[in-house]
Amino acid sequence: MIENDEVSIEIVTDEDEKPDFLIDESEEETETSNETEERTIETVEAELEVLKEDFKNQLEAVAESEREQYQAERERLLRTAAEAENSKKRIETDAQKQLKYANKNLIEGLIPVLDSLEAAIKSLSDKKDENDTSADVTNFSEGVQLVQKQLLDVLKTNGLTTIAAVGGPFNPNQHEAVFATESDDVPEGDVIEEFRCGYQLHEQILRAAQVIVSKGKLKVEEPETEDIETEETDTQQAENTNKDSDE
Repeated sequence: MIENDEVSIEIVTDEDEKPDFLIDESEEETETSNETEERTIETVEAELEVLKEDFKNQLEAVAESEREQYQAERERLLRTAAEAENSKKRIETDAQKQLKYANKNLIEGLIPVLDSLEAAIKSLSDKKDENDTSADVTNFSEGVQLVQKQLLDVLKTNGLTTIAAVGGPFNPNQHEAVFATESDDVPEGDVIEEFRCGYQLHEQILRAAQVIVSKGKLKVEEPETEDIETEETDTQQAENTNKDSDE
């Protein structure tokens, strides 16, 4: 009786090289999933980098905009502060000027009074020169001079001063030239005489002084040489004529 022998066949395959029919579908899905996962991570990382760069640019733009706005606002505030300071100084200067010249109209109105006192003193001085030395005239003259001095002192405390004239150079800003004349004693351009006193309030001229200005030394014209020679010739001719007539 023939016995059936059992035959066993062993199939040895390389683990890395499996036949297609032996590849498990789960393994394929795992590999695909790994590749997809890797691609997704790379994409996400790239997108994150882009987002980071975007966010950084936006932050820089916002920071620059804020910086510009801050600088502009700071400059505006500085200008406003400077303008306010200048306005304050200008107001203070105007107020000081107004206070300084507050009595200008009153002082200008008193200048004719000073002129009248000056004329009275001059008239009394002329009488004294005429040997009118009575006690009444002397007392009156001294009284007028005292009143003039007191008035000038009060006005000086308020800033009024007389303008120097005689003996000094002519100043067109302070003096009014009535006329000019030649003088051997006073240099050219200097004031010889004052007709009317001038006054100024602080730095402002209220009235210029009327003066006479020197034109310098008097020029003496010398006779010309031709005239002298002509006179000598005429004299010689006259002498010769006289001799001929005598003969």
